[in-house]
Amino acid sequence: MGISRFTRRTASVLLAGCFFSAMLAGGSAAQEKVKLRLAHGYTPISVEQEVLTATVDKIRERTNGGLDIQIFPSNELGTNSDVVEQAVSGGDIIVFVDASGAAEKGFPTLSILSGPFLFDNGEQAQKFAESPMFKEWTEELAKNGNLRLLALNWFDEPRDIIGDRSFAEPAALNGMKIRLPPLEAWLQTFKPLGAIPTNLTYGETYGALEQGVVNGAESSPNAIYAAKWGEVSKHLTRTGHIRPWLGYAMGEDAFLRLPEEYRAILLEEFNEAGKLAAKTHTERTNTNIEAMKAMGVEVHQADIAAYRAAAAGFYTGSKEWPADLVDQIRAAAK
Repeated sequence: MGISRFTRRTASVLLAGCFFSAMLAGGSAAQEKVKLRLAHGYTPISVEQEVLTATVDKIRERTNGGLDIQIFPSNELGTNSDVVEQAVSGGDIIVFVDASGAAEKGFPTLSILSGPFLFDNGEQAQKFAESPMFKEWTEELAKNGNLRLLALNWFDEPRDIIGDRSFAEPAALNGMKIRLPPLEAWLQTFKPLGAIPTNLTYGETYGALEQGVVNGAESSPNAIYAAKWGEVSKHLTRTGHIRPWLGYAMGEDAFLRLPEEYRAILLEEFNEAGKLAAKTHTERTNTNIEAMKAMGVEVHQADIAAYRAAAAGFYTGSKEWPADLVDQIRAAAK
């Protein structure tokens, strides 16, 4: 009778699978055809989406169409924690990460990057991102957590405080109700200053500021402007207390399945894109602060030395890193 239709079909599927596996295992990059998904929670009109679109186009061009990445914004593929779990489980997906979230996957030391007043400026942060120390950290995370950082230098502008008064001196926060995200780094930064952390969504914060439920709220200047908090709070204090380390990662298993050339291109392009995203955030921050001034918002410069001294306990009270790690990081960033 010969081979049945079922057997022929099964054999075809198996052969196709073997062929795909062989392509991923080796061979000319020009012959490779790989599709990846990229998931993030930003809107389709965000800086991140704009930069990501240009980045995946450049990756597609450099691989002659061999590496095709489809972007899914606005958490279309699930919550961030869901898609990160997909990545570490070996899924063909690139995901948004921040320093604290990445640290939880296998290298707790990374969480120090979410600490207050760690660097003086963005140039120092970028220099540390390019340092041998940081590269060692990425390898530890890949080994311990099966999570490969493609880049973590998509820096947003450092976060500031808007409220019903100036917070130029840290003592001004004592007894004040401040809207904070429910994240440990933020809580451990503001509690020693006497602030009363208040957990509100972005949508709730406008009304809370307007009605005096909270005295202030912290966020990046661009987010403050976009949320229109300057309509109801007229004092913006440039504390720059936390610089968010943001970026993109994929599962180490999935990363190693890619041809070596593709891996190198991903790392190069995502790091270059991070520099562009950070530059764009800075430019828009300057524009948006001028727009807030035009709305009647008074801008105050914080006493950074006083804030840094007041928040120093963040680094000495943790069991996740040695006491001298801050000094090592700052030395590597010079």
